[in-house]
Amino acid sequence: MTAAADRRGVHVDDCDERGDALPVDDRDDWLTEVFRACADRVLAYLLHRTDRETAQDVLQEVFVTAHRKAAEVPNPPIGWLLGTARRLLANTNRSTRRRNELTLRLAARRAPDEDDSAAVAAVERGLAQLSDKDREVLTLSAWYGLSGEEAAVALDCTVSAYNVRLHRARHRLADRLRADGFGTLRTAELTHD
Repeated sequence: MTAAADRRGVHVDDCDERGDALPVDDRDDWLTEVFRACADRVLAYLLHRTDRETAQDVLQEVFVTAHRKAAEVPNPPIGWLLGTARRLLANTNRSTRRRNELTLRLAARRAPDEDDSAAVAAVERGLAQLSDKDREVLTLSAWYGLSGEEAAVALDCTVSAYNVRLHRARHRLADRLRADGFGTLRTAELTHD
């Protein structure tokens, strides 16, 4: 009985019949041979479980992992490759699920009303007018939620120096917001400590 051939003419059953013929010392040549012999079977396995784009991405990860762990890959490699594909696909699916759950949680938050939108736009314009250093000080506190101690470490300065920089940056942003018609905002509302 003749073994099935893939679109390149490589017999896909060769993947199971390799034995110990491939030396691990020459990983690039070894990986090329294993890829030619097994890639279509691994891709078919993945296509039964996910969409084509994800299957292609996971297939690449499988062979990157095989190259990195060449000494651990048994001969024949197909079982190891399929097991690696299964685990990598599970990791991809978990990541996708987490990203989707985060998107849903963020979407469930209250959408800004028109007043909020105008204030957000004013803050964005005000931040754009500040220096890079002022923007960094403000965003470390407001967007990333760093404490004064953590932000000082990130900026490689003392806590006192950070607090002074934050105070000055808040005032510069408040000046820009007042010039933009948002004079009622207090500087402490611009970031949290």
